[in-house]
Amino acid sequence: MNYGQMMKDHLSNYKVSKLAISHPEKWREGETEYHYILPANKRELNLLSNYRQETHQYINDKPVKLHQYFHHLNSSQAVCFNFFYPLIVEDQLSLLLKVLHLKDEEISEWSFEKMMGEGERTNFDFYLKLKSGKEVLFEIKYTEDGFGKVTDDLKYEKQYQNVYQNMLEGKIRSGVEAYPALLKNYQLLRNIAYVKPDGERIVVFICPEKNTKLHKEFNHVMNQVVDPELHTSIHMLTWEALVREVAGQLKVNPKAPKKLMDHYREFEEKYFPA
Repeated sequence: MNYGQMMKDHLSNYKVSKLAISHPEKWREGETEYHYILPANKRELNLLSNYRQETHQYINDKPVKLHQYFHHLNSSQAVCFNFFYPLIVEDQLSLLLKVLHLKDEEISEWSFEKMMGEGERTNFDFYLKLKSGKEVLFEIKYTEDGFGKVTDDLKYEKQYQNVYQNMLEGKIRSGVEAYPALLKNYQLLRNIAYVKPDGERIVVFICPEKNTKLHKEFNHVMNQVVDPELHTSIHMLTWEALVREVAGQLKVNPKAPKKLMDHYREFEEKYFPA
């Protein structure tokens, strides 16, 4: 059984035991029903209980465009909100800077679903701007089976010529053809295209420790495709390590809200069962 199916099975049990919803739901217009899918009109239950009200209010007020399948319990967008927004509510977002070894920095701006101005206006799941001018772009994954590739056709050829040929210039290893590499590693290289070689813009990928397919793709691209000069501006973090780091910092802070510490225990229980 692959990682994605293991987590779907776990989330199906979570839906019954924690959310008291036992009825399965159909995916798209298909006939098969799945237990890890919430009723679409109860999608807010995909937000963890301690900060559900605050997060739901933020999403409604902004407004934030939710993904079509946000009501699926394995939604990576829901993972993103469940991890980051409670830190914002409790004014603890700066804990991330320690994890990223940016201890001398301060956060001046944050955003979900940040649309970058250049290129094709790619959305990043979460975004930080620091007072020094540096930017940190986060790409969030959970049960996805890969980062995604595309098949060569006129659309992608034009896209490369008009956008990514310029954005990837100097970011691909000598001897590697950029266009074929983009097709095979489409999402990874689209995101990496936004990195700045001077370290002023960092891209951070976050995925589960046990989702080995994502790690394999990332390592291949870093070791075989991306110019080593960029490596210090591209990071892969695991959710498990990130939660441990944040929880550890909260534990030694006497002023840390108990509600927040309880929240990350619930986060682990939902997404990363022992």
